[in-house]
Amino acid sequence: MKKGDKVKCIDDYFEDSNTNPFHIREINIPKENQNYTIREVVRTDYGTGVRLVEVINKKYYFKNINREEEPIFGSNRFKSLKK
Repeated sequence: MKKGDKVKCIDDYFEDSNTNPFHIREINIPKENQNYTIREVVRTDYGTGVRLVEVINKKYYFKNINREEEPIFGSNRFKSLKK
């Protein structure tokens, strides 16, 4: 996956986590079976995540990386839409 790729959300089940500085109900999340465009690909110690053109969130302070970032969504939650 790369910036500009079209993807479909295949998993929109999200739970709150003690490691996240937000509650799921506070953020915009992708919806299953909806198509999106990758805005950014982010590599982390936990895997690869994406930010989407159609889903914008405010930044939150993440203690584990010691800075503010917009939340990302695991790339495994999306299926690439090949042309």
